[in-house]
Parts: sequence; structure tokens; C-alpha cells
Amino acid sequence: MFFEILVFIIALVILVYSSDIFTENASRLAKSFGVSHFFIGITIVGIGTSMPEIMVTDYASYTGISGIVLGNVIGSNITNIAFILGIAFFIKRTAISDNHIFKDCLVHMLVMAFGIITILTGDRITGVEGVILCSVYILYILYSLKSNTQQKEDLDKTRFDVKAVFFVMLSLVGVLLGSKLLVDSVIVVAGELGISSTVISLTVIALGTSIPELAVSVSAASRGFTMLMLGNIVGSNVTNLMLAMGTGSIIHEVVVNEPALFRFDLGYMMLLSLILLVIVRKKEISRLWGILYLAMYAFFIGYTYLNWI
Repeated sequence: MFFEILVFIIALVILVYSSDIFTENASRLAKSFGVSHFFIGITIVGIGTSMPEIMVTDYASYTGISGIVLGNVIGSNITNIAFILGIAFFIKRTAISDNHIFKDCLVHMLVMAFGIITILTGDRITGVEGVILCSVYILYILYSLKSNTQQKEDLDKTRFDVKAVFFVMLSLVGVLLGSKLLVDSVIVVAGELGISSTVISLTVIALGTSIPELAVSVSAASRGFTMLMLGNIVGSNVTNLMLAMGTGSIIHEVVVNEPALFRFDLGYMMLLSLILLVIVRKKEISRLWGILYLAMYAFFIGYTYLNWI
């Protein structure tokens, strides 16, 4: 177990350092592309930090472990909002100046609701439903591109930064490598402690695969890139539920074998998304919201361990 703890520390260092480089260079790309930080957050950053979830979900689907597929996706989304935004909100109080963010978060919640309905309809998610989920994801990205492209008079005249692209890709490799090492070490430790696979997928694996979102969001929050931070979480959640779940069910249909568990968790995820909608409507992020989210995450962890071990 000592070796796994050492790997955990090394992985955390890699994640923190890589995410700092990733955040800085992603913000430069937002200027050169002429799109908002929010759009960069839901696409480049959101997809990039969701790669661990996508890889874990697709591999679990390939091996026929439906519980991990659903647990990882749903648990990661709850972790993203309750735990990661809770920490990010607590770091720095800030105002939201983007007038489009409420509409973007409303669309985010509607897309999430569609994914939830798909999961709860029937006792399995078929390949056809997987194609539909992926198609809705593409439509969501196209809509976000249209609504978050800046007007010509607002564009930063910064030239396309090839160096920034290189560092984004390089730091993304670091984020993914660090997350893999961290997940592997945590799973080994959890296994030695005798934790069930269902609980592991909802908590340990979900938290492990959400480490890239945590590292990037904390870095963005500390630097004052509020829209990049929100875009990262919103984009990651949509990517997890629509793209990861979609590709996973295309590879192999996903059986919803514990409907009671997932009904509660999916409802809890929507509640967290609704609170986020209220926060952006008020256009002010305070530490009180951070404390509320962290308390809700603690409740989620406690409920999971008390009811599903």
C-alpha cells in the first residue's frame, strides 16, 4: 500500500502542474479563436478533462460491467458539481459578467434531463439510444459554438498561438497521465480495504476520473477565469452523460441493474444542476454556495456508503 500512496502523491503533483499550464494556454486559445472562455471550457477543456471518464466507461462497457459504466458517469457528474464547484466557489468570490451564461446553463440542464430520461426509460441503454445520445451531444456543441462566438468588434486581435496549442496538448497528456496513475493507486487501496464495486464506481472511481476537472477548475478559479471554470464543469458533465454514455452503450448495451440507486443519484444530480442555474441567475459566486455544495457532496458520500455497502 505504501507504493500506491507514493504513486498517488506523484500523480497529484503531475496533475496540479499540468492543469496550471493547461488553463493558461487554453485561455490564450479563446482569444485567438474569437470564442468565449465558456465555449473553450465546454469543448477543449471539458472534453479533455472528461477523457478519463470516457476511457473508463468505454472499457467497462467493453468488458460488460454496466454498474461501473453508470456509476462512473453519474458519480463523476455529481462530483463535478458538488465537490469541484464547491471547492472552486470557496476559493474565490466573484461576479459573473457574461449575460449568456444563464441560457447556456439552462440548455445544459435540459440536455442532462434528456440523458436522464434515456437512462431511466427501460432496463437498458441500447446501441440506438447511444447513437441518439452522441447526436444530441454534437447538436449541443454546435449550439454552443453559435451562441458563444464573439462579435467582430469584441474579438481580441491576438494571432493564432501555435505555441499555446502545443502546450495545451502536452499539458493534457500530463493531466491524463496523472489521472490514470491516481485512479489506479486509489482503486488498489480501496480494494485492499474491501469496498464494494458499486460504491467504488460512484465514489472512488468517480472522484479519481474527476481529478482533471478538479485540478483545472481550481487553477481557473484562483486565476479569476470564472467562465472557463464553469464551462469546464458544464462541458464535462454533458460530455460524460451524452458522449461517454453514448459511446459506451454503442460498444455494448448498458444494463440498468440497480434502478433504485440510479434514480436517487440522477435526481440528486438534477437538483445540483438546478442550484447552479440559480447561482448563475444571481450572477454572483460566493463562498456560501461553495459550502452548500460541499455539504451536499458529503451527504451524497454518506448516503452512498450507508445504503449501498
